[in-house]
Amino acid sequence: MLVERMIPRVVCSFVVLAALSGCITTSSGGIAGPAPDKERLAAQLDLARGYLEQRDWTRAKAPLERALKIDPNDVEAHVLSAVLFQAQNEKELAERHYRQALRIDPDHAQALNNYASFLYSQGRFAEALKPLERLVDDTSYRARAQAFESLGLSYMQVGEQEKAEAAFRRALQLNIRLPRSNLELAEIAFASGDMRMAQSQFDFYNRIAKPNARSLCLGLKLAHHAGNADLIARYDLALKNLYPDEAEQCRT
Repeated sequence: MLVERMIPRVVCSFVVLAALSGCITTSSGGIAGPAPDKERLAAQLDLARGYLEQRDWTRAKAPLERALKIDPNDVEAHVLSAVLFQAQNEKELAERHYRQALRIDPDHAQALNNYASFLYSQGRFAEALKPLERLVDDTSYRARAQAFESLGLSYMQVGEQEKAEAAFRRALQLNIRLPRSNLELAEIAFASGDMRMAQSQFDFYNRIAKPNARSLCLGLKLAHHAGNADLIARYDLALKNLYPDEAEQCRT
């Protein structure tokens, strides 16, 4: 599960100048005055997003600090600050900003998604479930299918296989072309002895994604179950050539 990409929005001409001056607005017949806080905040967030997109962590920090000074309760400023600190491996600071963002707005989709991703990356799978369960309830969330997939992966990590399977199936109802969910369901079906379903999910996975070590291993197991010597040889050779370290493990 990846942190969603944030595309900068241009809300003020000459963004670099805006960072220094706070954006200047002019009125007819008068001297220019400072822009409203809303415009100044947007300019700082745009600047920070641009630096984050470039992975320029050092230069992203200053506009985020200015943004939070303008409005300490701006959720996006806290989320972007968390992203910055997470990238710098400042885990405590990242979590502090994620938590503050969700205190301000418990239903903020970007905050929920990114915080869940952060928790998952730390191996805190049970904790990642709470923001994900809240996120998938948001029917307007544009990446809801991926959120269900992430929920399924988290359930798998805590041993809740039935809930994981339900989450993967819900993900595919929203977007059938999710390779990971198809492969997970294929493996779940194989483990439960439902070879017909396992083969069906596996075949669809192969139509929409390139093979990886896990898919080739599952293909080898399905070929052995079907007694198909040609497929056994094909998958075995592919594993040896592409993933030699995993090839021996797959046979055990």
